[in-house]
Amino acid sequence: MQLRVRHIARNVMSNWLATIANMAVGFFLAPFIVHRLGTVGYGVWVLAISAVNYLGLLDLGMRSSVLRFVSKGHTKGDHTGASAAISAAIWVRLQISALVLILSGLLALVFDRIFHIPPMLASDARHAVLIIGLTTAVTMSLGVFGGVLSALNRYDLNSAVSVLQLAFRVTGVVLVLRSGHGIVAIALCEFVAAAAGNLALYVIARKIYPQLQIRLTKPKGEVLRQLWSYSYYAFLITVAVQLVYQTDNLVVGAFVSASAVTYYSIGNSLCRYTDQLVGAMTLTFVPAASNFEAAGDTAKLQGLYRNGTRAMMTISLPILVTLMTRGRAFIGLWMGPQYVQQSGTVLIILATALFFSLSNNTASAIAFGIEKHKITAKWSVVEAVLNLVLSIALAHWFGLYGVALGTLIPSLFVQVILWPFFLAKAVGIGGPDVVWGAWGPMFMAAVPFAIVSYGMNQYFPAHSMIVFFLQTLAIVPVFLITVAMIFRRYVLSQILPRVRSYFAAHAG
Repeated sequence: MQLRVRHIARNVMSNWLATIANMAVGFFLAPFIVHRLGTVGYGVWVLAISAVNYLGLLDLGMRSSVLRFVSKGHTKGDHTGASAAISAAIWVRLQISALVLILSGLLALVFDRIFHIPPMLASDARHAVLIIGLTTAVTMSLGVFGGVLSALNRYDLNSAVSVLQLAFRVTGVVLVLRSGHGIVAIALCEFVAAAAGNLALYVIARKIYPQLQIRLTKPKGEVLRQLWSYSYYAFLITVAVQLVYQTDNLVVGAFVSASAVTYYSIGNSLCRYTDQLVGAMTLTFVPAASNFEAAGDTAKLQGLYRNGTRAMMTISLPILVTLMTRGRAFIGLWMGPQYVQQSGTVLIILATALFFSLSNNTASAIAFGIEKHKITAKWSVVEAVLNLVLSIALAHWFGLYGVALGTLIPSLFVQVILWPFFLAKAVGIGGPDVVWGAWGPMFMAAVPFAIVSYGMNQYFPAHSMIVFFLQTLAIVPVFLITVAMIFRRYVLSQILPRVRSYFAAHAG
């Protein structure tokens, strides 16, 4: 058990390293790109990425199937079954990649007619869409090998490749923008970095799992049916997530303006960074839950849910509270005062939705690991459809604020009413225990921190990013101390003895 905890901790830390690197790059690079491209140019770039990202839905959930069946096959020593699963996934993806290239070409032809693209940027927008489509096709073809590494619990290798790929991409983007180039050059940098990174994943996966035998012939119908029976629901969830996170930018671009996309994406990006940070931790729970379920250990599944949820909320709540109480001030320091009002309001609305959706991340990851994600996939689709319909309707009345409200309303319904009770039941814990046992104490612990954070913003406003971060670090102990007081029995009986034994062992 101790080895398993250390293994999960290593995976979490490596995922966090890659996630934090991506967040840091996005944070520091975004103002540079906005100022180089301009508000309209950056909005067009976001629209191009958001539109082409929809083609990623054609993955059909195959990555999740690879993770599940390769993990299961490797654990049981069934290398033939694992090889059949990965070969089938690659065979399907290669053909989907060809379709992606065709659809990208068609999208490029009509892109400037669908959205409010200024004539001077129309040609660049079409070329950028084509290149982003090519990048998507390459990632789809080779991306399954990243799933192999995840299935083998080698998130550290995935993270290392991700960081190197990120460094390569950022260097290229900075150089081309400083040379006066625009969105086409940025798209080319993305393509080269993605191709190199995915090739590296292929080489590493073949090296650490040499028993895999890749065959590009048409797989047996039984293997395809097995993959599809699992990936179908993963596909539905992916569709839902894509609708929730990518559609908003497209709705703003289609019903408001291209420049409004920049204002919306600034607020939305901070929420996505938070979601990625938490997701880096909960992602490692999928193979762990799969192993516990295969061993029939319900007690460990329940422990994974309780401890994982509390750990996740310990990470996410201080960030979300800070975004809601000091988000406008942060945006002013980060992007400039012209973005404070609109982007800041979008941020507050979307951060409210994250309060509850992140609280279900651990349970959702466990549901994937134990193959009880079918009904939740349907709920996710319902949420996504409601999001799209409400966002379009409210955009006519409230502009980009209406789009954000269209995301918040269905999220609250699904996350607060539906998900907790079903997902908790899946691991043998009642709904009330979820609300009052897992959520309640953590939300209570966030109240004193919220009060202090709001007071800091009102009476000691930060005049630089450094001061802002130092102030935030200074008041985070308020939250941690409150959590420790609420869970003092667990701290005294479990955590302190482990800390003492650790220092005693290393002192000797």
